Amino acid sequence: MAMPDVCKVPAPPAPPVPTPFPNIAMLNQADGSTCSSKVRIANRKVCTVQTEISRTSGDEAGTLKGLVSSTNMDKAVFRQGVSKVKVEGHDVAVHLRPTAHNGSNANMPAGSHVAPSQTTVIVSG
Repeated sequence: MAMPDVCKVPAPPAPPVPTPFPNIAMLNQADGSTCSSKVRIANRKVCTVQTEISRTSGDEAGTLKGLVSSTNMDKAVFRQGVSKVKVEGHDVAVHLRPTAHNGSNANMPAGSHVAPSQTTVIVSG
């Protein structure tokens, strides 16, 4: 989750209104081809710093796109994982690590992974 994601909201006849929204990325929407291909936890693929979540939510009302990124509902990526725990050569993405939202021109570079996706294996570091 990242906050605030400032998007332009239409306000006819006035000019668009910059409005802050939360930007939320759900791990269950992660692109499976960017997760681990062989290693699983609780019979699910493992998210690493290579994992991409192709679509975020929360800023749908900003139909005129983000003030900085010129996108809305774009992908989210993990900026940092645990370097001591690797899966298929990549750092594992864990709870409370930084994320970036809305693509490569991210206007939300300071998000965080705020909800654990599983509690079977706890990785800290």
